Amino acid sequence: MTLDDAQITEVADAVASARRRWTGRDLTFDRELGPHDFPLPRTSMTLSDAAAEVATGRGFALLRGLPVDGISEHDAAILIRGLTAHLAPIATQSRTGHLIRHVRATGQALGDGIVRGHETSNRLWFHTDGADAAVLLCRRRAAEGGLSRLASAAAVHNAMLHMNPDAVAALYEPFHFHMAGGNVEGLPPTFISPIFSLHQSKFSTRYVRHTLLETPAVTGIALREDALAAFDLLENVAAKLCLDMELRPGDLQVVNNHTVLHSRTAYRDDDESGRHLLRCWITLPGYSGRRRGPVDEALRFGWLTDQQQREAAAARTAPRTPSAAGPRGE
Repeated sequence: MTLDDAQITEVADAVASARRRWTGRDLTFDRELGPHDFPLPRTSMTLSDAAAEVATGRGFALLRGLPVDGISEHDAAILIRGLTAHLAPIATQSRTGHLIRHVRATGQALGDGIVRGHETSNRLWFHTDGADAAVLLCRRRAAEGGLSRLASAAAVHNAMLHMNPDAVAALYEPFHFHMAGGNVEGLPPTFISPIFSLHQSKFSTRYVRHTLLETPAVTGIALREDALAAFDLLENVAAKLCLDMELRPGDLQVVNNHTVLHSRTAYRDDDESGRHLLRCWITLPGYSGRRRGPVDEALRFGWLTDQQQREAAAARTAPRTPSAAGPRGE
């Protein structure tokens, strides 16, 4: 969806107005901002159409033409918070309640259980983010690389089913997902969820390969060989079925985390003003009960709260290796 000139002017004016009216508000943590705080009479319907496409259509939307040329980092934060407010309620991205994350290379690399993908320039495996959907605003592109890759999780699942039904069955088993340092001290550093889920006739996926590979270091339980082979098959099939797109400055990408796997190619920056995107997570209305269990439901709203982690820890069973027994009959 491409904004017309009148919509671009309206959005730019909304940012300028919000810059004056939102003085003193912490955009990273303030949850009280709503669509009334960022009025968009002409553009709100386009955003509503995008949200509907993400929730009940293809599972993703790309809005192009947002006015980001020369804007400050603070104004970019205003822009994504204002647009997100018109899409769906915002969700948290950390235990401390971050509502915006800056996607840019910090010089760190994945693998230590703490660094998260948005902090690196590494190629990312296909994965899903937290909450129901992810929103990305592109402020600056990379000098080279950084392509966004999207693949239908259902198409990947069905292709895998034809190739290796046992691999699909392995991904319906419960897995431990490492919370990358976001857990309450003294409580388990993982939450438990299947990768593929079919619950109440609704298909859903949750998959973060680097997190899954890091988890044995904290559980003491190795991943089964059939699970690792299933990860490889999922990656290969997704790479064959995916849609590649270059996110340009002024693009807003929204991706459903239940139905779409996404990835990013490695990238290179020329100088300190390198690739920079801002990310929010959202909770889609009408998505309650998409997956089974209180932890899965809580994760729709972002990071587990301390109380939710305590409740999950009290109800969980001892860690175990995913079995090869097949789907759990959800």
